[in-house]
Amino acid sequence: MNIKYCLSIVLVAVLVTGCASTGGSHKSVTAPLSSAQSAKYTDLIISVQPASDVKFSPSDAERMQKMIAENIKSEAPSRFTSINSPTPSSNALQASVAVKRYEEGNAFARFILAGLGQIHIDADVILSDAATKDKLAQYEVTKTFAWGGAYGAFTGIKDAEVGFSKAVADSILGKD
Repeated sequence: MNIKYCLSIVLVAVLVTGCASTGGSHKSVTAPLSSAQSAKYTDLIISVQPASDVKFSPSDAERMQKMIAENIKSEAPSRFTSINSPTPSSNALQASVAVKRYEEGNAFARFILAGLGQIHIDADVILSDAATKDKLAQYEVTKTFAWGGAYGAFTGIKDAEVGFSKAVADSILGKD
C-alpha cells in the first residue's frame, strides 16, 4: 500500500476524532442575563429532566447534570461558590434543562451513509432565581451528530452528550 495513502487515512482519522464531542449550539429565546444580573448569583442548581414523551432515564439525567457541572467548573472555576449543593445560599441560580429530544439514531444507517441515522439532543434551558422562581433567561440548546462510515457507526449518544453539555454550560455562563 502506498505510504501517502496510509498517511492520508491517518490524517482524516485524526481530524474527525472528537467531532461528536464538539460543542452543540445554543441560542437565546429571551434576552440573556446581563453581567450585573448574573453576578448576584453565587450558587448554581442544575436540574435535568425529560419532556413527558422523551425516553430518558434518571441515570441519563444524572450523567448529563454532572457533565454540565464539570464543564462550568472547567470553563469558569471561580464563577460559582457551589454547584448543586444540598444547601445552596439564597443567591442561587436555577438552571432547568428540559430535554425535548433524545434520539440515539441508528449506527448501521450512519455507517452506510453520513446524514442517515443521526443522533439528536435538544433541550430548553431556563435560568431562574431559585428563591423567587422568577424566570431570568431561556435558551434553546441542540446537538446533532451525523458523520458516516466507521466513525459514525462507533459513535453513540453518550459521545454526543459531551458536546451538548458544553453548549448548556456555555448558555449558563452567558457565552456566545
